[in-house]
Amino acid sequence: MKLYHLLIMTVIASIVSGCGARLASVKEDRGPSYTINGKTYHTMKKVSPGYTQKGTASWYGPGFHGKKTSSGEKYDMHEFTAAHNVLPHNTLVRVINLTNHKEVVVRINDRGPFVGDRVIDLSLSAAREIGMVGPGTAPVKMTVLEKSDKRLASNRVLPEREKSALRAPNPFYSANGPRLLALSRN
Repeated sequence: MKLYHLLIMTVIASIVSGCGARLASVKEDRGPSYTINGKTYHTMKKVSPGYTQKGTASWYGPGFHGKKTSSGEKYDMHEFTAAHNVLPHNTLVRVINLTNHKEVVVRINDRGPFVGDRVIDLSLSAAREIGMVGPGTAPVKMTVLEKSDKRLASNRVLPEREKSALRAPNPFYSANGPRLLALSRN
C-alpha cells in the first residue's frame, strides 16, 4: 500500500512541477504591467517578426513634442516613431493605411494610445507619410519587422527645411495647451 501511495505522490508531484514550469514561462514572456484609466496593460518582453495587428491609428505631435517618452528619450514629432500599448520599446513596425495603402516603418518608443479602439499613435512625420494627418485617424495593419530591416525608422529623420513644413495642428489638442479635446466636456 505504501508503494501505491508513493507512486501516486510521484505522479502528482511531476504533474504539479510540470504545470509550474509552464506557468513560469508564461510569466517570463511578459514585461512590467501598468494601469491607465482603470485598464491594465501587460507589456511584452519580446515579439516575433510577423506579429500583426489591425485597428485604428491616430497621431500625436505638438502637445507632446520635446517631452519625455516612456522609453526615456525625448519625443520628436519629426522622427518616424510611434506609441503602442504593449509592444517592446525599439520594436520596428510597418504600418499600412488600409484606406490608401501607403505605408511607413516606425520604431516604438512610447506607450499609448489610450483612447477607444486605437492600436497605435504615430508621430506627425509618420502620420504624414501615410496620409492621415488631416483625418486624424485611419484604419491600419501593423506588422512587426526584423531588427535587421534596412529601413530602420530611427535612422530616418527629416531635414530641417522639411520639418517646418510639418507644423500642423494636432486635431486632438487645443491651441491653448496639451488638453485632450476628445475628453473635453465643454
